[in-house]
This record gives sequence, C-alpha cells and structure tokens, in this order.
Amino acid sequence: MTLLVDGAVEAAAGKSAGQTAGRPLVRRRLDGLDVLRGAAVGLVLMGHSWPGVFQGAGIVGVIVFFVLSGYLITGVLIRDVERHRRIRYGRFYAHRAFRLLPALMAFLGVYAVVELTADVLGDRSKGIIGYTLLAGFGYLKDLPLPFDVSMAIGPLWTLAVEEQFYLIWPALLVMALRRNRQGRLIGWSATVVYSLMTASVLAMLILAPNLHSLVYALPTTWGLGLIIGSAVRLYRVRMFSWFSGPRTRRVALAGSILVLAGLVFFPKANESPAFFFVGGPLAMAAAAALVILAASRTRIMPGWTRALQLLGMVSYAAYLWNYPVILWLNGGSTADLPPLVAVAAILLTLLLAVVSWHTVEKLGRMGRDRFDKHYQAKADAGATSRGS
Repeated sequence: MTLLVDGAVEAAAGKSAGQTAGRPLVRRRLDGLDVLRGAAVGLVLMGHSWPGVFQGAGIVGVIVFFVLSGYLITGVLIRDVERHRRIRYGRFYAHRAFRLLPALMAFLGVYAVVELTADVLGDRSKGIIGYTLLAGFGYLKDLPLPFDVSMAIGPLWTLAVEEQFYLIWPALLVMALRRNRQGRLIGWSATVVYSLMTASVLAMLILAPNLHSLVYALPTTWGLGLIIGSAVRLYRVRMFSWFSGPRTRRVALAGSILVLAGLVFFPKANESPAFFFVGGPLAMAAAAALVILAASRTRIMPGWTRALQLLGMVSYAAYLWNYPVILWLNGGSTADLPPLVAVAAILLTLLLAVVSWHTVEKLGRMGRDRFDKHYQAKADAGATSRGS
C-alpha cells in the first residue's frame, strides 16, 4: 500500500523512517517537544497562580498543548495507516486509556477523599461530588451540563476537548489519506470549527454576555489548534523545508516567543472575543512554528533546557493537580496567591506530578507494554493461521 502524504509517496511496506541501511534505529524522545511541553505547563502554572498579572498565560499554554497534541496524535495515526493499511482503533484507544486514565483516576480519587472527609471546597455540602466525578471520568467538562460540578476539575475541559476530537478525527483522517484529500480535510475541518466558534461567540454577545466562561470551554472554541497541529504533521516535509535555514529558524523562534509572551498579558483573555478571533489564532500560529522548530531539530537541546524537559515529561499530572492544589491552599479562592502560597502550590504540584509519573503513570506504561505484547502475539497467531 502506498500513501500520498505531502506530495511524496511513502510505502507502508518499505524502509521505515527508523531504519538506515538495514539496521533498525531507536528513535529517541524528541527533547525539543518536551521543552515545549514544559514551557506550556509553566505558563499554566503562572496563569493559575497569578491570574491578575498573567491573564492570558493559561490559555496560551493550553493552545500550545492543543497544537502539540494534534501534531503527535496525527503522527501516530499516520504511522498506523502506513504500516497496516488501516487505523487499529482498539490499540489506539487502549493506548490513550493507558496514558490518561491512571493519573486521572488517582487525581479524582484523591479529590473525592479530600472533599468527602474535609469538605474543603464545600462540595460535599453542595452534593456535587458525584456529578464532578461523572464529568471528570466522562470527559464532559467542556459541555453545558444540567448539573453543577466542582471548581477543582475546571481545567479538565481541555482534556475533554482533546478526547472528543479523537473520537472523530481518526476516521476522517484515514478516509482523507486513502483519497489523497488531506488538504480538503484540513480546510473543511478548520472552516467548520471556526464557523461554529463564530456562531457561539456571536450568540453569547447578543443573548447572554455573561456566559463567556461557557463559550470559552466549548470544543469548537480552541479546536482549531488541534487541526493546525494535525496539518503540521500532514505537511511536515514541506513545512520543515520552510524553516531549514539558520536565519529563518532564529527569526521564527524569536518571533513566536515574542507573540506568545505578549499574549500572556492579554487582559481578560478567557472572556474576550478579540482573543477568540485574533489572539487565539496568533497563538496557534506561533505554537505551530515552535512545534516545527522542535520536531525538525537534529541536535540535542542544550543543557540549560533540562529543567523544562523534565517538567515536560510530568506535564500531564502537573496540569491535573495544580488547580485543585491552589484551591485547597487558598481557601477555595482563584484570586492571585500570596507569594509564599504560590510557591508552595507550585512545589506541591511538582511533587505530586513526579509521584504520579513514577507510580500510577508507570503502571499505565507497563500495562500498555503488556497490552502491546498480547496484541502483537494475537496478530502473529492470526497471520500464521491465515498463511497455513
């Protein structure tokens, strides 16, 4: 089977990108992307700790995560199609579960225990702990719900947007690849998402200006970032060539950082139509440029980025824990934290993230590896029986 990707024929049965002269190569983890993850979650921590100062930091960090996610997950799907002529949906969603659920279950379990016993946020008194668990485990936080949920899971709307996107994106992608219609897929998807965002923002402005928080979390508001990340992966050969010159790379790096740094201070970014229509797309373009620069880098990242790399590795758990930690330490308030409380919240967040990485997330990685061995053994047995 051959696929026409980015104008170049790639053979599923031919030499893979991980082989050279017949010798398999182990593809190292892209440390540049870990740096980008670390920077993104760092922005989220700043936005949560000092929302009055870094008013756009949280959403800028989230946009970077969306673009990164689109790039990486689309890459996973493309490799599956190239090698197996199809997307192995069972394996794909199992991998997502092994990656996401252990840390999520630990987080929601601790939340339930704390609120049931100490009722720090008053969720037990309000009778919303069960609804909160339902919204968290069901990836529903980005949707209008007929019941109240805890502020502690507020940031889970981003995870909901991603998982809902990956319920429909694999099927659309495989159809586009088979027909060489990747451009149409990206164009139509972006048009639909942007149109729905426009409709929701206009409806908010006309009918209910106070519902900006609802529109802010809708799957269509920032879904364009996932599509842009996917486009970068689909056309990465072409895009990498655009950024191949040293001068171009330096200019793109500096320009992207300046754009994102400026948007960090955008006033009331989570309720501003100007940010939805202008700031958001600018942040997505800048994040896409940074993803291209990081993914196309051939040299190891310098040593001074090591802290960001490590933060990037534990970014998922850090993102889960930071907001509830702040609420628990700050008496349920989301206002700017006193310096000592902010530092304590960040340090506790990082501690919990490291513990999560080495415990429940490690179990998830082990479970994924055992699943892959079983899955491969089953596939080999099926191939043998068909061959005989």
